[in-house]
Order: sequence, then C-alpha cells, then structure tokens
Amino acid sequence: MSFFNFNDVPGWLPVRGGAFPRSMALPTIGGAVDEAERNIKAPRALVFSSALTAIATAGQGSIDVCKPNGQVVPASLMLLTVANSGERKSTAENVFMRGVRRFQDEMDVIYQAELSDWSARRSIWELRRKAILKETLLLDQAVESEPCKQLMGHQARAPVKPRRFKLLYEDATSEALFLGLHQNIPVAGLISSEGGGVLTGKAFNDLSKQNALWSGDVITVDRVSAESYEVRARLTVSLMVQESSFLSYMEKNGEKSRGSGLWARFLVCSPESTQGTRFIAEGDAPWDCCERFSERVGEILKNSVEFLSDPAKPKLVVRFSQAAIHRWVTIFNGIESEIRPGGRYFGMGDHASKLADNIARLAALFHFFEKKEGDVTVETLGAAVDVCFWYSDEFLRMFSFPPQDEADALELDDWLQLKRESGERFVAKNLVLQKGPGHLRKVKRLDPAIEVLIAREKVLLFKSKNVAYIDIFPEYSMSNMNTRSVLSPLKTSI
Repeated sequence: MSFFNFNDVPGWLPVRGGAFPRSMALPTIGGAVDEAERNIKAPRALVFSSALTAIATAGQGSIDVCKPNGQVVPASLMLLTVANSGERKSTAENVFMRGVRRFQDEMDVIYQAELSDWSARRSIWELRRKAILKETLLLDQAVESEPCKQLMGHQARAPVKPRRFKLLYEDATSEALFLGLHQNIPVAGLISSEGGGVLTGKAFNDLSKQNALWSGDVITVDRVSAESYEVRARLTVSLMVQESSFLSYMEKNGEKSRGSGLWARFLVCSPESTQGTRFIAEGDAPWDCCERFSERVGEILKNSVEFLSDPAKPKLVVRFSQAAIHRWVTIFNGIESEIRPGGRYFGMGDHASKLADNIARLAALFHFFEKKEGDVTVETLGAAVDVCFWYSDEFLRMFSFPPQDEADALELDDWLQLKRESGERFVAKNLVLQKGPGHLRKVKRLDPAIEVLIAREKVLLFKSKNVAYIDIFPEYSMSNMNTRSVLSPLKTSI
C-alpha cells in the first residue's frame, strides 16, 4: 500500500511573483495577444483578459468541461480587470470582441426577418382565433363540441416567437439579464470595459444566482406581477473597472460579495500601467493574427447555433488525457495543502477552492479554441496552470487586507503627513485622540498604530512635562540630544 506524502505538495505549485506568462503552445491565442499588446501597448494581462472574455463568451455555448474528478461543469469564466482611465481597456476589448459583435450583428439581421414573418403570422392567427371564438360563444357549445375542439386546436398552433441571438449584455439589471437569458438564447456575456456602472449598479444584486450560473445550476426567478420561470444558462462575466469604482464597491459590498463566494470565482488582476512607455513607430501596424482570432470566434459561434437552437442537443464535453488528469490532481492537492495555517492560501480558502476549477475551464477553452485533437494534453494544461496562478497571485495581492494595526498605521501616517507638510515637527498624542482619524480616537487603536510606525522608523514617541509627543521627523533626532531643548524653537501641535 502506497502513501501520499503531502509534505512535498507545495513544491509542485508555480513560484509566486513571476511576470505574466508569455511562452505558451497556443499559436492562435498567443499570436493575437502578442500582436495586440504590441499595437495597443496596454498591459499584457489586460490584453489577455480581453482575449479570454471573447474565447469564453464564444465557446461556452458549445462545450462543457469534464474535470479530472469526473464532474462536468460549464466553460464560462468570470474576469475582473482593475485599470484606471487611459489604460486602453475599451481598445483591447474592442479588438478581441470584434468577432462576437460581428456575428451578433449578422444574427440580428436574420432575427429581424424572422420577427417580421412571425408578426404577420401572429396577426393572421389572432384574426382566426377571434372568428372561431365568436362562433363558439354564439352557439354556446359544450367543451366537447366540434367548435370548442377547433378553438383548442387553433390555440395549440400559435406561432412561436423567434428567439434572438443576443450574446452581449452591458448595463443590465439582474432582472433584465435573467429574463434575457430566459427569452433569448441561454448563453451570454455580461461585459463592460467601463464596468463601474455594472459593478455598482443592479447587475450584481442577486449574488447567489450569479454563483449558480457559474456552477451550471438551474436558477428559479420568482416574480410577483408575472409568471415565474427557470433558467439554465451559460454566462461569462468580464468587468474592466477603474480603481476608484472597485474600491467604492468593496467598501460598500465587499464583505457581502466576498462572503457569498462571488469573487472567489473571478480571475482578477490590477496590472502595472504601461503609460510613459507606449512609444510608436512609423508605418501601419499589422492585425493579421487578431483577424484570425476573430475568424475563429465567428466559426465557433456559427457552429454553436445548432446547440443553442435545440436545447436537448448535448454539448461537446472536453476531457483530459491520463497524464493531464494526474497533473491536475497533483495541482489540486497542492492547492488544498496550502490552505492550512501558514500556507499560501491560509485565510483564502474561498479562492483556493475554485482555483483548480478555473484551471480546468481554461485548459478546456484553450484546447477547443486552438482546434487541438483528442483530450487535453499536459502541455495545454500547463499553459492554463501558469495563467491561473498568475491571476491567483493577483487575487492574493488585491484581497489580502493588512492586519488592523498596519491599516491603522497607514491611516495615521497619512494624517501626520499633513502636519509634516505644514512644517510641524512634534504632534501631541492627545491631539490625535481629539482630532485625528475617527478610527484612531481611542487609545486601544492608536497605540498599536504608533508602535507600527515606530518599528518602521516613521515616528518616535517621547514625553515632555508629562505630555506625550509624536516626533514625525525622527531622522532629525540626534543621539544624546535633549529633546526638550529642541522643542521650543520648532512649530508644535498641542
């Protein structure tokens, strides 16, 4: 009997802190991302997130993913990119979503023709219904009579309104989104390159339903003034938001959304700005790789129509090779072992529990988009592992909040900086308790914050005539100098 040594597991995970992956055996995706990055000169992670948005939006209607543990899940993704104005979020999104929008426009032309035809047939059907109903009422027929049977037969032959091939929802409420998924095709992308409105609006009102759609569960939408309905749909979410919008949302709803498990499902990033390095050269920039990417998106969507027009038709199920299964299980166990105290994911169990799932989804999407044959290989899985662990590092950075005393110390130092800028050197501790930041007007919160700043050599604390002072320029203090002799000639807050 063999035993599994979990002590070696953490060594199987990628090392933290690396740059965004570049070398991947994904010719169509990699070529388009490289080309877009060169031409747009936006952060690579922002560009890659835009590509993933298009890939998942197009592919989720055609495929499901059989994870190596046997569970079949959607190929949908949730992505969040935090980048300020001028980082070319809209430009990147437009490049990669071109194929999706182009196909949706083509389908809208067909839909308008079908809608016009349906409207005409519906009008004829309504006129016939009124005539049959009038005859039935005039004759006062019993339910079993021929006119009544004719009416019921006519009712059953009512023209069915065509379903619109609506893929993209932007500034939609959760009610509009779910109703659209019910009335139109059950596949969509909730996408915004300026997602502050989506994030702070009503699209995320019902977090449990968002989570259920990601997992592939059926959701029930109960309505007071209309008939309730069920939705089994595939939804990819991609939000590009400014930092201020993200911080505002987290301040108001962060605890609720994090507690619901919503953010744990997201691939998140806040990449370093490229502004100041975006130099250009003469000549036209080539877009051949991005055009091939868009053509592949269109091809996938065209083939997905047969799956979407017949809900009973099963999707293609992407599976993993035996070697890839072994590798994925190893990664899964490595992540699990790092949730323990002192581990990489201690306190981040919500994120860790969804990481291996996202790796499987990404690997399946890479495999499908690149038209690879057979099952997902170790090489393709490796590309998904590298990408997902980079996003995971970003999650840890963006959602790992500092201990309370460190957060208080930062707030206190910001307040003291105003005193420094006004030329002050010594600040009475009581002044902080009276007029300082609201959180720090209690000794039990202020003292630990001061200790942190002392440890970081940002301040010194001393007493003069039984009054405690904070020296906010400690580098000016000299050893063995009598602080009281320096106190009088300098500006002091008391």
